[in-house]
Amino acid sequence: MEKNAYENLWERLNQAFTTAPADAEGNPHPAFMKYLELLYSPEEAEIMQHMLRPVQFSPSQEIAEASGKSVEYVEAVLNGVNKKNGLLAMGNFYALPPAPLLLNKHVFYPEIKPDDLKAAELYQDFFVKDGFYKYYEGSIKGTPIFRTIPVDKVIDEGQKVLEAEEAHDFILNHAPEEMALVPCPCRTRTEKMGIRECKDHFPVAACIMMGPTALHFESLGLGKRVTRQQALDYFDEMNELGLVGATDNTITDSSVICLCCECCCSQIRGRTRWDNPDAMSPSNFYPVAGEDCVGCGTCTERCFFNALTVDEETERAVVNPDECIGCGVCALGCPTGALKLQRLERSTPFATGRDLVRTIAKENRE
Repeated sequence: MEKNAYENLWERLNQAFTTAPADAEGNPHPAFMKYLELLYSPEEAEIMQHMLRPVQFSPSQEIAEASGKSVEYVEAVLNGVNKKNGLLAMGNFYALPPAPLLLNKHVFYPEIKPDDLKAAELYQDFFVKDGFYKYYEGSIKGTPIFRTIPVDKVIDEGQKVLEAEEAHDFILNHAPEEMALVPCPCRTRTEKMGIRECKDHFPVAACIMMGPTALHFESLGLGKRVTRQQALDYFDEMNELGLVGATDNTITDSSVICLCCECCCSQIRGRTRWDNPDAMSPSNFYPVAGEDCVGCGTCTERCFFNALTVDEETERAVVNPDECIGCGVCALGCPTGALKLQRLERSTPFATGRDLVRTIAKENRE
């Protein structure tokens, strides 16, 4: 039986390193197919089925030849999709979106538009209920897409800190120059659905988009351009509130810094709510309480991962390194400054984004 445009589009999307949502037999997930129908009209899907795998750009001329349509028609259709944040565009070159854009299209803005709640419902089905989050968070073999990025002010003096390992050095010296604040899609989704558990503790806040990703959102009016220092100040402010910093599991080529809560965010929830302990790579630090720790328990309340307890005998905070991701949020909230991050070698980010993508793609298809 001949496949329709949406089925062909799913096959294209399934060539991404994250794959595309599928059922237990490896066929297109029914809820995800309904989701695609919300995203793209039949006319749009008819054109987009002829594009290459996600983030691989093709000129409109090639897409027109493959679809049997005129270049003018193809560009008109694809430019319309781009304005709705449904693909990537550079001049007359176009590419299918990566999973973070594809799955969050309806939640990069605060207002509720038609189809937003239906999209969120379908997302709950294929992403949460049927476990596509495992592919979104990393490879099926456990290689994380994201890494924890702590802030240097709580790293104990004299500890070895590698290049781009902590937030200040990363943002000021290694992140792309272009940065934009974009509404956090994870908390925006739960906010729209009326199920945001952290509503009384955290703002919806923003992700820090970087490089071409920042330019993409800025061009669509969905992002606020900021300087490196403004991005750093914002990161520190959100960390102080208790949100966890995370970025792509690479030294270079990162596209986003997320500021995550434990109840909404698609990366951290693998550890806090779902069965994916490899959801985020921990930093090479963990908190240690000094002798001036008074056992107040503030750190235990700030930790999303239940990694800290107060020892009844010593009345000092102690950490379980297996549960701790080394974010430093606990130490930032310590009222006496007794808690500091110390070195614990346990993870190595990939050198480049290409290395990360190739490894995850290979592992997902073995």
